[in-house]
Amino acid sequence: MSTTFTLSDFKWPIVFLCAVCTYVAIVLFRESAVLTFLSVASLGVLMLKASWSWEHFIVYVTLFLMAMLTETLCVYLGIWSYSMAGLFGVPLWVPFMWSNSGLFVIELKEAVDGYIGRA
Repeated sequence: MSTTFTLSDFKWPIVFLCAVCTYVAIVLFRESAVLTFLSVASLGVLMLKASWSWEHFIVYVTLFLMAMLTETLCVYLGIWSYSMAGLFGVPLWVPFMWSNSGLFVIELKEAVDGYIGRA
């Protein structure tokens, strides 16, 4: 008898590691906007693949758009700025960071609910 594992069998560890790696990548690649963007976006794709559902996808995209809007507005109003600005004064990795964080929080809530029996 062979056992076949899928990505979703390891959903929680993958999402947790991707969330941690998101922030590690931001720190390690802070001097390169392209490497930071590619790392954080790739981790987001892996997180979505591991925890795939249309609901998670919609939340991820909504968080991405809201983060871009909020960050752009704050830069435009002079509330803060980025030294390595990208689109509309915001580095391209920033909305992915917010979306990755949001997906992590959702998965954390689902894991806690499952652990205490509310799922």
